[in-house]
Amino acid sequence: MPDRRPRGGLYGIVAAVFVSGTGIGSLLPILPLFLRERGASYSFVGLIVGAALAAQAIGQWPAGWLAERIGRKEMMVVGLLVAAAASLMFLLPIPIEWLVAVRFLQGLGFAAAAPAEVAAVADVVPPDELGRAYGWVSAARQSGIIVGPAIGGLLAVFGRWTVFAVTGGALAAAALVAALTLPRSVRRPRADVSIARVFKGSTRVGVALRAVVTLTIGFGLLIGIYDVIWSLYMRQIGASDFVIGLSFSLFALPLVAATPFAGWASDRWDRRWLAFTSVALGSLMAVIYPFVNIIPAVMGVGVVEAALWAFTEPAMNSFLMEAVRDRRGEAQGIVGTAQSGSMAIGSLIGGSLFALGLGVPFFVAAAVGFGFALAALPGLRAAGRRGPIIQEPA
Repeated sequence: MPDRRPRGGLYGIVAAVFVSGTGIGSLLPILPLFLRERGASYSFVGLIVGAALAAQAIGQWPAGWLAERIGRKEMMVVGLLVAAAASLMFLLPIPIEWLVAVRFLQGLGFAAAAPAEVAAVADVVPPDELGRAYGWVSAARQSGIIVGPAIGGLLAVFGRWTVFAVTGGALAAAALVAALTLPRSVRRPRADVSIARVFKGSTRVGVALRAVVTLTIGFGLLIGIYDVIWSLYMRQIGASDFVIGLSFSLFALPLVAATPFAGWASDRWDRRWLAFTSVALGSLMAVIYPFVNIIPAVMGVGVVEAALWAFTEPAMNSFLMEAVRDRRGEAQGIVGTAQSGSMAIGSLIGGSLFALGLGVPFFVAAAVGFGFALAALPGLRAAGRRGPIIQEPA
């Protein structure tokens, strides 16, 4: 009999992700430039950007644990409100050194919301439709990033402070959307075996989870490096604030366009190899940028790269959430910790790598992304294609 579940919760998640993505996207191209204008060195820019990612690395595993006990809806709302408050704190006339703590607080807010968001999708969608559901979530996030940077670039004309105000307002609105549309949370019983023990073990779930974590570390390092150096790279080849914001939007556009097909493919093809191919080939695209200094050509390369990355989230999340039928929040917390931790490391080293030369961070990003994809291959092969691995406790 077909598995028919109410989809109001999914629509609420998609809406909240879009609204918050718009706010976050408006901040992405402006934050490094804002910090440089405040007198931060390239390395200190990386430290401030990476502080939020370090907080997510620390907070996501405990947040996943709390999502199983306090409730996924509650964790999403509280997390988004904390992130909103931290965004508004950038408007205060505080010393630049304090912004490390502000970004750390913002990261804790994102950490509280992220595992609950991913796990909640799997609660309201049948296993055979997870790829399409995560495709919708990914498309919503990227749609926000399409709109956000362009808004950020335009707002920056009136003062960079306006970008932080809009980000805070968007995150608060996302919390309101989640509070009004998500179903009431169900507290889940404690499982007999902790997800940490399963992760370390030799069972199929341990193999699958470690493989996903390995893939995640690779593209997390790449993303962290890009977050710091992309605006600096674009400025060095002559881009204005508006064009820098537009480059983020044009990168996100093919992600959104390709995501419906990526979600459809993830429900019909082998999710493991879709995720592997996306990470491996997407990473290798980074080596092209140092050899291109014409802005339209840079954006054209970004279109191809984005289309490759479109398959990563639907394939990897649907593979993991189908495999882990119990304690999904905690499982996603482990993956989120790996991604945020690797992104933090990438951000911390990104500024220093850029100081060594324009091409250095791109070559390093390509090497780590592709290398970790190769390292995940044995685990992906051993994990098998489909089938539940952790069962609900009796």
